[in-house]
Amino acid sequence: MAQSGLKTRKSLLKRLRKLFSGLEQCDSVDLQQAYHLADQKVRVSLPGYPLQLNLPGSGKALQLYPECLSQVVDSSCHSRAYVLFDGDRYFREISGFCRLEDGDKIMIHDAHPLKECLGATPQGDAQPLMTIRNDRGDLIFRDLTPQQGSCLSPLLEEKSHTRISHWRRSKLKHLRQFFGGKIAPLPSPQALDLLTRVNQRMAHEIGRAADSEGRPGGLLRLPDNLIPIIVGDLHGRVDNLLTLLSHNGFMEGLESGEACLLILGDAVHSESEGRYHEMQSSILMMDLILQLKDRFPDRVFYLRGNHDGFSDDIAKGGVAQGLLWKKALNKARGKAYRKEMERFYENLPLLACSSQMICCHAAPPTSRTELASLVDIRNHPNLIGELTRNRLQTPARPGGYTRGDVKRLRKLLSTDADTPVIVGHTPLSVDDTLWQDVGQIENHYVVYGGHSEWIGVMTRIDGRMAPLIYPAEPLQDYLNQVSD
Repeated sequence: MAQSGLKTRKSLLKRLRKLFSGLEQCDSVDLQQAYHLADQKVRVSLPGYPLQLNLPGSGKALQLYPECLSQVVDSSCHSRAYVLFDGDRYFREISGFCRLEDGDKIMIHDAHPLKECLGATPQGDAQPLMTIRNDRGDLIFRDLTPQQGSCLSPLLEEKSHTRISHWRRSKLKHLRQFFGGKIAPLPSPQALDLLTRVNQRMAHEIGRAADSEGRPGGLLRLPDNLIPIIVGDLHGRVDNLLTLLSHNGFMEGLESGEACLLILGDAVHSESEGRYHEMQSSILMMDLILQLKDRFPDRVFYLRGNHDGFSDDIAKGGVAQGLLWKKALNKARGKAYRKEMERFYENLPLLACSSQMICCHAAPPTSRTELASLVDIRNHPNLIGELTRNRLQTPARPGGYTRGDVKRLRKLLSTDADTPVIVGHTPLSVDDTLWQDVGQIENHYVVYGGHSEWIGVMTRIDGRMAPLIYPAEPLQDYLNQVSD
């Protein structure tokens, strides 16, 4: 085995020397195989191996890793996609990254190298340092600094090219321990105790002014110091929730008190064709969310969506999912549990905000609204409908919301004119999970968590809200097969 590994390493070193022939090695980087680029272009073909990029001036080290789908479940990697991130931050805090799929090209600037990937435009004085293009899995680097140059270093050590998979596995082990072992529905008595406890705490949830009847109002104001982790419409996709919790520093942020999880409603009811009747995934999804809410009552929040209830008008493809949900809970957990779930839905806020973002399930109000109405929202059923059911205005939907409605909502909540407004409810295509500047409205996002292959999330990085997308992995099966 050792002899085989040595032969592989020698073969890679030989290949490297050929790839970087004509380039001098970098004296300033503490890696044996580091090559200096200065106003040069080089194509690198090292499938399965990461690279480090040391930028001139700032001394910042970026790392490029192959993005292997299901890399936790299967360590083999045949992906042509890469992720680029700040090596000093990625493994220890909530941070961002760039994804390079086949055909993608990015430009790296000096002050904030990843800024463009995180939905921001570099300032006019930002100096371009390099472009990176993914050409069918080969990476083409073009240095734009003829005097300074960058250093490119293949990371060939075993601990380097397996670092991400080991990192994720440790997170998943921790996640399994957090949920008490296998990812499966709770026993009925335990589930009832959990839901009752959560409802008791939600009667005094932080950030919610009381309505006219003394109950927690419909508006949730989040502390500005919390980093929001925002996900929409999970629709029973348990793997997507587990994927989200096992990436980045999200779970660690919840545990340390630095971050909060904000779910934009509709965690239940499958959106997959042919599975509209299926309710077991919804039961498990709510068990997981309620466990998170129970452990972090002041850092996990759920906004009400149009599927959060038992009404006969909650339907998909002609299937009365609201009524089926009610019957499923009655059968699996009993009427006492179903009544507590009704109480949970009644207690939910419908709109959340801080100085840095505004969120609701579906849409900003289109009717003239006062702040007091958002708080006393139970007495305004039409307003509830606007926040949970409306969509962007189109010729086929003249009553939909517009740029003016987004502007008025920002003004109503006393936030800046460019504050991000984030909703779920309306996926804009069948092959994506997050959309920016929706309806040509700047800083307006739709984030959707029910896609089969991707999970989108909005979070705050370096003081501004940023979109991130992760490939969904079959983690429920994986976690139920491994031991602690």
